[in-house]
Amino acid sequence: MAELPVANQIIRDQLVIFSDVKLPRRHRLLDDLVAGREDLCKKLTLPTSDEPINVYLFQDEPDYRSFMDHRYPGFPNRRAIFVQDDTTLNVYAFWGERVAEDLRHEVTHGYLHSVVPNMPLWLDEGLAEYFEVGRGRHGLHRTHVTALAEAFRDKSWTPEIQRLERLQNAEEMTQLDYAESWLWTHFLLESTPANLKLAQDQLARLRMSGEAESMADQIAKHLPDATNQLIEHLRGLAQDQSTTVVAELRSK
Repeated sequence: MAELPVANQIIRDQLVIFSDVKLPRRHRLLDDLVAGREDLCKKLTLPTSDEPINVYLFQDEPDYRSFMDHRYPGFPNRRAIFVQDDTTLNVYAFWGERVAEDLRHEVTHGYLHSVVPNMPLWLDEGLAEYFEVGRGRHGLHRTHVTALAEAFRDKSWTPEIQRLERLQNAEEMTQLDYAESWLWTHFLLESTPANLKLAQDQLARLRMSGEAESMADQIAKHLPDATNQLIEHLRGLAQDQSTTVVAELRSK
Protein backbone atom coordinates (compact mmCIF):
# COMPACT_ATOMS: atom_id res chain seq x y z
CA MET A 1 0.00 0.00 0.00
CA ALA A 2 1.25 3.49 -0.84
CA GLU A 3 1.81 5.84 2.09
CA LEU A 4 0.31 9.27 2.56
CA PRO A 5 2.34 11.93 0.71
CA VAL A 6 3.65 13.86 3.71
CA ALA A 7 7.24 14.59 2.64
CA ASN A 8 6.38 18.22 1.93
CA GLN A 9 3.92 20.54 3.62
CA ILE A 10 2.59 24.00 2.80
CA ILE A 11 0.04 25.91 4.88
CA ARG A 12 -2.05 28.45 2.98
CA ASP A 13 -4.80 29.95 5.12
CA GLN A 14 -7.23 27.10 5.81
CA LEU A 15 -5.44 24.61 3.56
CA VAL A 16 -2.68 22.28 4.74
CA ILE A 17 -1.19 20.78 1.57
CA PHE A 18 0.86 17.61 1.82
CA SER A 19 2.64 16.31 -1.28
CA ASP A 20 5.29 13.90 -2.52
CA VAL A 21 6.67 16.62 -4.78
CA LYS A 22 7.99 19.90 -3.41
CA LEU A 23 5.71 22.70 -4.60
CA PRO A 24 6.51 26.41 -4.46
CA ARG A 25 4.51 28.15 -1.79
CA ARG A 26 3.15 30.62 -4.36
CA HIS A 27 2.18 27.98 -6.93
CA ARG A 28 -0.62 29.29 -9.17
CA LEU A 29 -2.87 26.33 -8.32
CA LEU A 30 -2.52 26.99 -4.60
CA ASP A 31 -3.17 30.69 -5.14
CA ASP A 32 -6.31 29.73 -7.06
CA LEU A 33 -7.57 27.44 -4.30
CA VAL A 34 -6.97 30.06 -1.62
CA ALA A 35 -8.73 32.76 -3.65
CA GLY A 36 -11.60 30.34 -4.25
CA ARG A 37 -12.52 30.50 -0.56
CA GLU A 38 -13.02 34.26 -0.77
CA ASP A 39 -15.15 33.86 -3.91
CA LEU A 40 -17.29 31.18 -2.28
CA CYS A 41 -17.83 33.05 0.98
CA LYS A 42 -18.64 36.29 -0.82
CA LYS A 43 -21.09 34.66 -3.23
CA LEU A 44 -22.86 32.66 -0.53
CA THR A 45 -22.48 35.24 2.28
CA LEU A 46 -20.76 32.68 4.48
CA PRO A 47 -18.05 33.35 7.06
CA THR A 48 -14.60 31.86 6.70
CA SER A 49 -13.41 29.13 9.05
CA ASP A 50 -10.03 28.39 10.59
CA GLU A 51 -10.70 24.63 10.62
CA PRO A 52 -7.85 23.01 8.68
CA ILE A 53 -8.55 21.21 5.42
CA ASN A 54 -5.85 18.60 4.80
CA VAL A 55 -5.05 18.18 1.11
CA TYR A 56 -3.04 15.04 0.29
CA LEU A 57 -1.60 15.33 -3.21
CA PHE A 58 -0.04 12.13 -4.55
CA GLN A 59 2.62 12.38 -7.26
CA ASP A 60 0.89 9.85 -9.54
CA GLU A 61 -2.33 7.92 -9.99
CA PRO A 62 -1.03 4.42 -9.07
CA ASP A 63 0.08 5.57 -5.61
CA TYR A 64 -3.22 7.37 -5.10
CA ARG A 65 -5.24 4.31 -6.16
CA SER A 66 -3.17 2.01 -3.97
CA PHE A 67 -3.70 4.16 -0.90
CA MET A 68 -7.41 4.72 -1.50
CA ASP A 69 -8.15 1.05 -2.22
CA HIS A 70 -6.56 0.10 1.09
CA ARG A 71 -7.81 2.97 3.29
CA TYR A 72 -11.29 3.38 1.77
CA PRO A 73 -12.08 0.13 -0.08
CA GLY A 74 -15.80 0.85 -0.41
CA PHE A 75 -15.41 4.31 -1.89
CA PRO A 76 -16.20 5.06 -5.54
CA ASN A 77 -13.33 5.05 -8.03
CA ARG A 78 -12.69 8.76 -8.59
CA ARG A 79 -9.73 10.96 -9.46
CA ALA A 80 -10.11 12.89 -6.20
CA ILE A 81 -12.32 12.70 -3.14
CA PHE A 82 -13.32 14.67 -0.04
CA VAL A 83 -13.66 12.77 3.23
CA GLN A 84 -15.06 14.19 6.45
CA ASP A 85 -14.67 12.18 9.63
CA ASP A 86 -15.38 13.01 13.25
CA THR A 87 -12.39 15.33 13.64
CA THR A 88 -10.87 16.20 10.26
CA LEU A 89 -11.63 17.42 6.75
CA ASN A 90 -9.49 15.66 4.14
CA VAL A 91 -9.01 15.87 0.38
CA TYR A 92 -7.16 13.16 -1.55
CA ALA A 93 -6.01 13.67 -5.15
CA PHE A 94 -3.13 12.98 -7.53
CA TRP A 95 -1.15 15.23 -9.83
CA GLY A 96 -2.78 14.66 -13.21
CA GLU A 97 -4.05 16.62 -16.19
CA ARG A 98 -7.24 17.63 -14.38
CA VAL A 99 -5.77 18.23 -10.94
CA ALA A 100 -6.86 21.89 -10.86
CA GLU A 101 -10.49 21.03 -11.60
CA ASP A 102 -10.41 18.10 -9.16
CA LEU A 103 -8.96 20.15 -6.32
CA ARG A 104 -11.31 23.08 -6.86
CA HIS A 105 -14.24 20.64 -6.59
CA GLU A 106 -13.08 18.75 -3.51
CA VAL A 107 -11.69 21.78 -1.67
CA THR A 108 -15.06 23.47 -2.20
CA HIS A 109 -16.59 20.60 -0.21
CA GLY A 110 -14.04 21.30 2.51
CA TYR A 111 -14.81 25.02 2.65
CA LEU A 112 -18.55 24.33 2.80
CA HIS A 113 -18.38 21.59 5.43
CA SER A 114 -16.16 23.72 7.66
CA VAL A 115 -18.98 26.26 8.14
CA VAL A 116 -22.28 24.58 7.14
CA PRO A 117 -23.40 21.34 8.84
CA ASN A 118 -25.80 18.85 7.28
CA MET A 119 -25.42 20.04 3.71
CA PRO A 120 -28.00 18.40 1.42
CA LEU A 121 -26.10 16.11 -0.95
CA TRP A 122 -27.42 17.63 -4.17
CA LEU A 123 -26.62 21.20 -3.05
CA ASP A 124 -23.21 20.18 -1.76
CA GLU A 125 -22.37 18.61 -5.12
CA GLY A 126 -24.07 21.36 -7.11
CA LEU A 127 -21.93 24.01 -5.43
CA ALA A 128 -18.77 21.95 -5.91
CA GLU A 129 -19.59 21.60 -9.63
CA TYR A 130 -20.29 25.35 -9.80
CA PHE A 131 -16.94 26.35 -8.30
CA GLU A 132 -14.83 23.66 -9.98
CA VAL A 133 -14.85 25.50 -13.32
CA GLY A 134 -12.56 28.22 -11.99
CA ARG A 135 -12.71 31.87 -11.17
CA GLY A 136 -14.37 34.48 -13.35
CA ARG A 137 -16.68 32.06 -15.18
CA HIS A 138 -19.81 32.50 -13.05
CA GLY A 139 -19.97 28.76 -12.49
CA LEU A 140 -20.69 27.99 -16.15
CA HIS A 141 -20.08 24.26 -16.70
CA ARG A 142 -20.17 23.75 -20.46
CA THR A 143 -20.11 19.95 -20.29
CA HIS A 144 -23.21 19.92 -18.10
CA VAL A 145 -25.03 22.38 -20.35
CA THR A 146 -24.44 20.16 -23.37
CA ALA A 147 -25.39 16.93 -21.58
CA LEU A 148 -28.60 18.33 -20.09
CA ALA A 149 -29.72 20.07 -23.28
CA GLU A 150 -29.26 16.84 -25.27
CA ALA A 151 -31.00 14.73 -22.62
CA PHE A 152 -33.93 17.13 -22.48
CA ARG A 153 -34.27 17.18 -26.28
CA ASP A 154 -34.37 13.38 -26.52
CA LYS A 155 -36.72 13.19 -23.51
CA SER A 156 -34.40 11.01 -21.45
CA TRP A 157 -34.30 13.59 -18.64
CA THR A 158 -36.61 16.09 -16.99
CA PRO A 159 -35.66 18.09 -13.88
CA GLU A 160 -37.04 16.96 -10.54
CA ILE A 161 -35.47 18.54 -7.48
CA GLN A 162 -37.58 16.40 -5.12
CA ARG A 163 -35.86 13.30 -6.53
CA LEU A 164 -32.44 14.88 -6.06
CA GLU A 165 -33.27 15.62 -2.43
CA ARG A 166 -34.02 11.95 -1.81
CA LEU A 167 -30.48 10.95 -2.78
CA GLN A 168 -28.42 10.25 0.33
CA ASN A 169 -25.12 8.89 -1.01
CA ALA A 170 -22.86 10.15 -3.77
CA GLU A 171 -22.60 6.58 -5.03
CA GLU A 172 -26.27 6.82 -6.05
CA MET A 173 -25.66 9.83 -8.26
CA THR A 174 -25.29 9.51 -12.02
CA GLN A 175 -23.50 12.05 -14.20
CA LEU A 176 -26.87 13.55 -15.08
CA ASP A 177 -27.64 13.86 -11.35
CA TYR A 178 -24.44 15.86 -10.91
CA ALA A 179 -25.35 17.94 -13.94
CA GLU A 180 -28.88 18.60 -12.69
CA SER A 181 -27.56 19.48 -9.23
CA TRP A 182 -25.24 21.97 -10.91
CA LEU A 183 -28.10 23.39 -13.01
CA TRP A 184 -30.37 24.04 -10.01
CA THR A 185 -27.41 25.63 -8.22
CA HIS A 186 -26.47 27.79 -11.20
CA PHE A 187 -30.11 28.83 -11.63
CA LEU A 188 -30.29 29.94 -8.00
CA LEU A 189 -26.93 31.70 -7.95
CA GLU A 190 -26.95 33.34 -11.39
CA SER A 191 -30.53 34.03 -12.51
CA THR A 192 -31.95 36.75 -10.22
CA PRO A 193 -30.96 38.48 -6.96
CA ALA A 194 -34.06 36.98 -5.31
CA ASN A 195 -33.03 33.45 -6.25
CA LEU A 196 -29.50 34.07 -5.02
CA LYS A 197 -30.86 35.27 -1.68
CA LEU A 198 -33.02 32.13 -1.46
CA ALA A 199 -29.87 30.01 -1.60
CA GLN A 200 -27.96 32.30 0.75
CA ASP A 201 -30.76 32.24 3.32
CA GLN A 202 -30.99 28.45 3.18
CA LEU A 203 -27.27 28.09 3.86
CA ALA A 204 -27.53 30.63 6.69
CA ARG A 205 -30.29 28.60 8.34
CA LEU A 206 -28.29 25.41 8.05
CA ARG A 207 -25.21 27.12 9.44
CA MET A 208 -27.04 28.54 12.46
CA SER A 209 -29.17 25.56 13.46
CA GLY A 210 -27.96 22.57 11.45
CA GLU A 211 -31.41 22.09 9.97
CA ALA A 212 -33.81 23.83 7.61
CA GLU A 213 -36.90 23.23 5.54
CA SER A 214 -35.99 21.36 2.37
CA MET A 215 -34.74 23.46 -0.51
CA ALA A 216 -37.32 21.85 -2.77
CA ASP A 217 -40.08 23.12 -0.47
CA GLN A 218 -38.48 26.56 -0.34
CA ILE A 219 -38.29 26.72 -4.12
CA ALA A 220 -41.88 25.53 -4.51
CA LYS A 221 -43.04 28.20 -2.06
CA HIS A 222 -41.18 31.09 -3.66
CA LEU A 223 -41.01 29.89 -7.28
CA PRO A 224 -44.14 27.89 -8.15
CA ASP A 225 -43.07 27.80 -11.81
CA ALA A 226 -39.48 26.86 -10.97
CA THR A 227 -39.17 23.83 -13.26
CA ASN A 228 -40.19 25.78 -16.34
CA GLN A 229 -37.91 28.64 -15.30
CA LEU A 230 -35.07 26.16 -14.89
CA ILE A 231 -35.58 24.81 -18.41
CA GLU A 232 -35.61 28.34 -19.81
CA HIS A 233 -32.41 29.01 -17.90
CA LEU A 234 -30.85 25.93 -19.51
CA ARG A 235 -32.07 26.97 -22.96
CA GLY A 236 -30.48 30.38 -22.50
CA LEU A 237 -27.17 28.85 -21.45
CA ALA A 238 -27.23 26.41 -24.37
CA GLN A 239 -27.99 29.21 -26.83
CA ASP A 240 -25.20 31.38 -25.46
CA GLN A 241 -22.83 28.43 -25.58
CA SER A 242 -23.69 27.65 -29.21
CA THR A 243 -23.12 31.26 -30.18
CA THR A 244 -19.77 31.29 -28.40
CA VAL A 245 -18.64 28.06 -30.06
CA VAL A 246 -19.56 29.36 -33.52
CA ALA A 247 -17.69 32.60 -32.86
CA GLU A 248 -14.63 30.67 -31.67
CA LEU A 249 -14.66 28.50 -34.80
CA ARG A 250 -14.95 31.52 -37.08
CA SER A 251 -12.01 33.18 -35.38
CA LYS A 252 -9.70 30.27 -36.13
